[in-house]
Amino acid sequence: MLRALQGIVTTFGCACLLAAAQPVAADGPRKLLATKVQWSDATGAGGSMLFQGTIDSLGNLEGRVYPGNGMELLVAGTVGEGGSVSGSLDTIEHEHLGTFQGQLNAQQELEGALEVSGQLDSEWYAPADELPTE
Repeated sequence: MLRALQGIVTTFGCACLLAAAQPVAADGPRKLLATKVQWSDATGAGGSMLFQGTIDSLGNLEGRVYPGNGMELLVAGTVGEGGSVSGSLDTIEHEHLGTFQGQLNAQQELEGALEVSGQLDSEWYAPADELPTE
């Protein structure tokens, strides 16, 4: 189950960055987001997850990830300047699972890490073609 949760966190990070590329009026509605993110861990296990959520004009991200098998997790975070993203992953029952962070690499692709209990648990990657680079 933990591996599936890791993929969810990864998906959340990608969605946050994609949302940041689309400006939203401060008094306007939240922007809807949906994306898929790839992840892998030190054992060589990996997969992809679906993220669906929203982002507001301040870069606050909320949503859910769906790793498969009917599982659903909550994600919350922020998108910062230059495309950085960070946040947390919780169960539907609001039990904290871990934190994630990511940033754009030299190829303008989003990559990051998931930490569980303060230790690196997995890495994630997502295309970020529409992210701002300034």
